[in-house]
Amino acid sequence: MTSPVGQYNVLERLGEGALGDVFRARDTRTGRTVALMVPPPELIASPGRRGRFLEDARRAARLNHPNITMLFDIVEQDDRCYLAYEFAAGPSLGEEMGGAAVDVSHALQLAAHIADALAEGHAQGIVHGDVRPDTIVVTPKGSVKVLNFGMTMWTKGAVARAKAATAPSSLDREETLVTGYLSPEQALGATADPRSDLFALGVVLYQMLTGRQPFAAATADVTITNVLRQPVGRPSAVNPHLPAELDGIVMKLLAKEPDARYQTAAAIAADIRRVAAELDRRMN
Repeated sequence: MTSPVGQYNVLERLGEGALGDVFRARDTRTGRTVALMVPPPELIASPGRRGRFLEDARRAARLNHPNITMLFDIVEQDDRCYLAYEFAAGPSLGEEMGGAAVDVSHALQLAAHIADALAEGHAQGIVHGDVRPDTIVVTPKGSVKVLNFGMTMWTKGAVARAKAATAPSSLDREETLVTGYLSPEQALGATADPRSDLFALGVVLYQMLTGRQPFAAATADVTITNVLRQPVGRPSAVNPHLPAELDGIVMKLLAKEPDARYQTAAAIAADIRRVAAELDRRMN
């Protein structure tokens, strides 16, 4: 794709993202670089699906937070829809971890920023529904940008989540990875609510602190069974260098019953920052 899209000059294809092909483009009016998402035509082929897609995009465009990639613009051109997102430079959190634990202070900083992003989305009535390392970018300044907020029902992750609840044995390897971040209620096919996002944050935080994904198995079926039934051990049992205060936070996030978890992202952000401050005082 080389021809302009609205006010955007397309510079290069970056690859395939969760919402379709992604291009780096330049806004000719502001001069800023954007990530131009191009959903596949079949995704919104019917008028009904197109209308729902645009409605979700307009809601997502209202989100304005430093830890959420902003949706700047929605362009309809030649029967196609294009989404112009803030260009988030940096590796995904999965790439940042590289299969190993993250320094505790850095992990807590990242987790607090993710919680801040979730708090903003939830305050706007939007559940993310697909929080995992591949939907989080770590910026060069050590902060995070949560991707696809408000649009995850249109992503590859949504396809995997739907299959997980109905036919988990049909998932391919990439889709199987998604199932390890489902909350128990999502794994059973129920609608996600804000506490589902907090469960996923718990999985991500556990992984950052230990270098291990707590529920992952070779197949989606076993992974989902683990999500539903397997008790999670204390992170400090895996990584003895972790302070015991973190065990309670992670275990509360990973409670099987939504009512037993943290009830708001703001509450978990506050607890994470409290523990981080205590650790900082001990080190100094």
